Amino acid sequence: MRILEFKNIDQKRLILKELSPARINHAEDLIFWEGSAGAMRAVQQLEQLAKGTKSLTIKWDGSPAIIFGRNPNGEFIFTDKHGFMAKSYDGRATSPDDLEGAIMQRAKDKSKAKTYRQYASKMKSVFELFQNAVPNNFQGYFVGDMLYFNTPKKVGNSYVFQPNVVNYQVPAETDLGKRMGSSRAGVVVHYIMSEKGRTMPVKDLNMIQGTDVLAIPPTTVNKSQTVDVSAVNQLKGMIQQSSSGIDKLLDRNALAGMKLADFPNLLYTYLNSKVDSGMKGLGSDFVKWLQSSAVTEVKKTRIMNYIKANTQSFMALWKIVNGIMVAKDSIIRQLDKSKGAVNATVNGKPGGEGYVLKSPKGNIKLVRRSGFTKANRAINR
Repeated sequence: MRILEFKNIDQKRLILKELSPARINHAEDLIFWEGSAGAMRAVQQLEQLAKGTKSLTIKWDGSPAIIFGRNPNGEFIFTDKHGFMAKSYDGRATSPDDLEGAIMQRAKDKSKAKTYRQYASKMKSVFELFQNAVPNNFQGYFVGDMLYFNTPKKVGNSYVFQPNVVNYQVPAETDLGKRMGSSRAGVVVHYIMSEKGRTMPVKDLNMIQGTDVLAIPPTTVNKSQTVDVSAVNQLKGMIQQSSSGIDKLLDRNALAGMKLADFPNLLYTYLNSKVDSGMKGLGSDFVKWLQSSAVTEVKKTRIMNYIKANTQSFMALWKIVNGIMVAKDSIIRQLDKSKGAVNATVNGKPGGEGYVLKSPKGNIKLVRRSGFTKANRAINR
């Protein structure tokens, strides 16, 4: 068995970074990383949706994350994210049997052996389909998420499939539906990655040849949405009024000097924890959450003193975060109810994972934390 070795630690770090799923920020999270300018960017981008846009696409809820392509020797590789980065075994499978064996290497807990066998069987079943879909002269790897391992079942006039939390329905008479009906596996491709970990966009999905594997193209949402102008203007005013205080609160150099460089990350982690407990009272129970966290006691004291010294700006930040979420969720609900080329539900209710809004300064994801995110976190994987 070949054991994967990285040429240097920098290459490993780069590949780990590029394979990280958290590559697109929630609209309301931009304030943590970009300060008041990020909050204003989020609000302005939401405002643009009232005019209609071709820069809004569906965010597919695929699973598992897969990597497939050809190494520098021309060998075809098909695996999942864990296999691609494995160190204790060779997870970059070059045959169906290798892939099955690599996945079963992870079945250390015998009680989960059946689950791993089922997963290995599914992955093995599509190996040759993907191998035939990648041209022999291609070098590099496609990185994406599986949408289905078999031709989706036709229910009524739509093809229906559920790769993870979201149940998708694609009308059979649409162009996408027709292509789906003649395919045997489906994948949404995010980007191409080189052997060294450098990434590039997929300019032409037709490079994935044949019809057995359907590489889903970006699905654009063109319909304009109703945006509460008064609420947006109120948010803008709030951001402008609090900008200096918020930017001081999140100043990287100042935080580093106080040994609180990860303060924005803690705010982000806290917000994610509220998905489970409810979004009410954002910020008011941060200290309570902090007390139960794994942060050291010395650091907890520094953080609490810092918040006490900047209480007004701290609470203004959370008021803005909540305002952006309310505006965003209103738009998402409208989008979810609109019938289109792809319809989606979560636990029987209209809505998918969300949408991706293209922006010159970095794409933004529009996802309802209290909807998809909560349902996704509830899954026992």
